[in-house]
Amino acid sequence: MSKAIQPGYLAALAFTLAACIGPPPGAKEAATGGAAPGGTTAAAKPNAEGVLVIWDGDGAGAGAKGWADCTKKPTCKATAQPTPGIGRNNSAGLKIHFEGPDWIGMGWNWFGWWPETAGTDISAYKNVKFWLRIESKSPELAPDLSALSVAMRCSNGKKDSEAVPLKPFAGEALDGQWHEIVIPISEFTKGKGAAFDPRTAWEFNFNTWSGSPRDFTLYIDEFAAAP
Repeated sequence: MSKAIQPGYLAALAFTLAACIGPPPGAKEAATGGAAPGGTTAAAKPNAEGVLVIWDGDGAGAGAKGWADCTKKPTCKATAQPTPGIGRNNSAGLKIHFEGPDWIGMGWNWFGWWPETAGTDISAYKNVKFWLRIESKSPELAPDLSALSVAMRCSNGKKDSEAVPLKPFAGEALDGQWHEIVIPISEFTKGKGAAFDPRTAWEFNFNTWSGSPRDFTLYIDEFAAAP
């Protein structure tokens, strides 16, 4: 393997290893937000606009648990924590911090991985959408949106969707402001995502890779399926 392609290969390998096995061994588990394991998202109803809110930190996906991990320990950091007051309307939201080079990632399972057959049926929807705000310690330490991706996992066979780079859908997201990100579900079912079962979705993941150090925080709110 040539040195020129090695970083991309390592990025793909790192994501594959992290995405295919669920919470990596030793991954730091995030708090549940005080709720009992096992969310009630499957019974949730779409709102008046036909949007099914899956997790918002204020009731939807109340049983959520998460993991966060990175490869360059002990100097890298990865955390995912529901936090009051950091949502887009001063509501609760998910605060994700990534620090260091190489692969860093996290997952947020809105059922808390229980029961093992839990899942939210998003097969009738066309899009996944969520609100995103990015803060970086400096412009040099901000994420490369081409290397920052979002994916989903289903409970049926514990299969993963395709990892979708944020850049085509969040090109202005480094300005420190809130942005509504809308991604067609068809993007998640491409490639290896052909095995992903949208009838049993139960986790979303954010992953990044960089040859140089990064230091930034993602704020996520109102993860939903939409028409």
